[in-house]
Amino acid sequence: MIRINLLPLREAERAVGRRNQMSLVALGATISALIMIVPYMIQGRQMAGLESEIRDTQDEIQIYNKKVAEVRDLERVRTDVQAKLQVVRDLNDKRVGPARVLHDLSVATPENLWLLDFNEGNGNATLTGMALDNETIARFMRQLSASKYFVAVDLVETQRRTATKRPKNSGVPLSFTRFIVKATIDYFGRNGQKPDPVQLEADASKKGAEKNA
Repeated sequence: MIRINLLPLREAERAVGRRNQMSLVALGATISALIMIVPYMIQGRQMAGLESEIRDTQDEIQIYNKKVAEVRDLERVRTDVQAKLQVVRDLNDKRVGPARVLHDLSVATPENLWLLDFNEGNGNATLTGMALDNETIARFMRQLSASKYFVAVDLVETQRRTATKRPKNSGVPLSFTRFIVKATIDYFGRNGQKPDPVQLEADASKKGAEKNA
């Protein structure tokens, strides 16, 4: 009877099995390491990209802040220039305003109406006169209100009178109505309204274009 010793063969199989197990463990460890390392590397690259974008955004914000500051400075300068131009216009209008007020007053005065007194202080005027009848006074007030230099025209008093004496060839009737009218005078010709900044800027641009033409 022949006997074969199988112990070395079994030991060899066990050794191969152990090596395979070790290889699987090493492969599993490698895969686990890769699973942990790869996302970390990807996140690191993403973080680096985001940090770069943040720096670029901060640089752009600084540039925009400088531009905003420049725009604010320009707006402040523009406002100052408009204020100075308005002062010049007001002075010019106030210089020529009284002549225009008197012109409009003369134009608004109808026939058969005579102004006896014109008293003005701080822009408030009191006009005293006489007219042939109330209709003439009403027409005078309408025409005076149509002027942009006379605002809030108001009839304060009327009184029917008969003249005891009439100068020869004076044209004044024996019977007339004495009246008192009050009004606010706007020497700037704005009809009592405050200046419109938009309109002021448009006027300034128009005058500048006409000057450069």
